[in-house]
Amino acid sequence: MTLRDPNTALAMVGFIDEHADEQLQYLIALSQQNSYSWNKAGTDQVAAMVLERIGTAFRFHRVVEQAEVGDLHLLSNVPPGEKSILVLAHMDTVFPPEHPFRECWVDGDELHGPGTGDMKGGIATLVYAILALQDACVLDDVPLTVVLVGDEEVGAVTSRPIHEEEAGRALACLVVEGAGANGEVVVSRYGKIGGRLECTGKDQHVGTLNQDKASAVLELAHKTIRIEGLNGNLPDTRLNVGKVEGGLGPATVPAFASALVDIRWKDQAHRDVLVDMVEQVVSQPDIPACSSRFQLLNERPAWPLTQGTRMLADLVKAAGAKLGQQIGEQHRAACSDSNFYGAAGVPTVDGLGPYCEGYHTAEEFVKISTIKERTGLLANSLLKVADGISRISSSAGGR
Repeated sequence: MTLRDPNTALAMVGFIDEHADEQLQYLIALSQQNSYSWNKAGTDQVAAMVLERIGTAFRFHRVVEQAEVGDLHLLSNVPPGEKSILVLAHMDTVFPPEHPFRECWVDGDELHGPGTGDMKGGIATLVYAILALQDACVLDDVPLTVVLVGDEEVGAVTSRPIHEEEAGRALACLVVEGAGANGEVVVSRYGKIGGRLECTGKDQHVGTLNQDKASAVLELAHKTIRIEGLNGNLPDTRLNVGKVEGGLGPATVPAFASALVDIRWKDQAHRDVLVDMVEQVVSQPDIPACSSRFQLLNERPAWPLTQGTRMLADLVKAAGAKLGQQIGEQHRAACSDSNFYGAAGVPTVDGLGPYCEGYHTAEEFVKISTIKERTGLLANSLLKVADGISRISSSAGGR
């Protein structure tokens, strides 16, 4: 069979149907293997589970070793340095090993479990799409590189340089984050900064307290209200003060307090304005003798909708139509590693994984029936993109 052989799509759908139960069990095994971002050993074990299935399907395998997070893997059927279509997946999840949400269970059409949707379901989709292409003898006809990372959930703290390097030779980028509720794919995303706000005061026993206490917690409370008050000042922007820590005990005025801050924007032009607004809040003490600073921890640029992405999405829609799937589009305020590629002008489509609800919570589940659907969509999209890549690349030539 060839890329244009009308029987190829049917053959791949047949393969996916035949292996649906096996794929579900594989997803359960992936999900029950803890791969919290800072659990390097667990994330590396997920990589081993992927490589066991598809490692031999590719001629080239590059490993970028990491000290604290899972190693980064690039699997490719094109020689190093040549351009290819990228498929991105992350192996890390948000649940620490001690978190009580550890097991999977099936409830009707729902598979509940840690990371089932974000993004072990996407990994299972990717693996079986590759196997379907291989079974149909067309995998080598697709210039393909699979990128597996272990730090997406913590802002791509070490993998960002690799993404930026790969963006320079990417013909197109497909990402297997979860689908929209009605099967939509993602064609643009907000940019994001993850930062830490630190407030410093002076510790003191409350029994010797005078009216001039320099409480870092109280300073942080004022800063939290002022930062949250910045919401609405610019269109399509969001600021959130999240995890808060500080203080020694109830009888001690706290000398230090901190909070994690999330800043998001749709228009990249708003990025510097937002940072300046936060810095102004941080630079002005609310409590005498207190001081504050804001530290940037990670960042992803905004990914705007481009002509190249529009053309790529049209190919994905055509692949879906061939399978009887109607594929829509959506913009998301949430970020992923797709931001690095879309922002660089690479034609990019995200949301090719199965549909999930309850992301990052103990209620997380993936809709089982969508696993087969998205696996077939990804496999056939890769064929469509390989066939139309010259037109897409031409449209993105100015990037």
